[in-house]
Amino acid sequence: MQTSIRLARPNEYPAAARVLTRAFAQDPAFNWYGGVKQAVPHYESNSADAVKTMRNLRYFQEAVLKMTVISGGYVVVVVVPNGTKGIQQPGEEKEMIIGVTLWLKPGQSLDLGILDIIRSGGLKALWGVFLDFTPAVERSLKKGFHSRNLDRLDSWHLLEMVVDPEFEGMGICSLMMKDGFTRTTPKPVHLEATKARTRDIYAHFEFEVDEEHQFGVGSVDENGIRACGEKATGYPEWVMTKVINLG
Repeated sequence: MQTSIRLARPNEYPAAARVLTRAFAQDPAFNWYGGVKQAVPHYESNSADAVKTMRNLRYFQEAVLKMTVISGGYVVVVVVPNGTKGIQQPGEEKEMIIGVTLWLKPGQSLDLGILDIIRSGGLKALWGVFLDFTPAVERSLKKGFHSRNLDRLDSWHLLEMVVDPEFEGMGICSLMMKDGFTRTTPKPVHLEATKARTRDIYAHFEFEVDEEHQFGVGSVDENGIRACGEKATGYPEWVMTKVINLG
């Protein structure tokens, strides 16, 4: 399969957000962020409820992508010829995006001013992230970096990395990781894994778990869907760091 990896062009941001949404359609963290009431059975489900939920999740991903750009980060995409595997992506003539990575450079964050958050369209969607998620993650990162005698602010943040579900298992993740490490070396890289499966994938690339958190306790179930009582167990996330060993 003919693939290439490069920085996304501004006119490709909507297509990149579409891939992010499809890949995270059943992710507990994004269900929680988006206030999802009912899980999407499949990323291509055409029921009215699923279409509405996917639309709202896409608004969230568009906001995160825009905030990455406003922060000065990178949006990296993997593209193949449109029509590969018989799939045609709308709005793209020659190439279609099948993988997306969002990177924040050392010293950057999504903790922007209120005007920049409004510009991104993410005020409502990102409120819970800043209120609950970010402070807990930052505490874990500071503790983990301190134990390694490293500066937390002198590290890259792998904010999101996804492969379109139709192209999983084809080495796209490895391609994006290899490209990413050419940018980040020799700096450390940190991320948050939102499923045990993705945690294990990142462990394969030598990321180590700094701490596990249980988010949404009392508000959502293990799938990030709104719940109450005993079902509101919350869901786990893993703060992970990779330290580049040049020796």
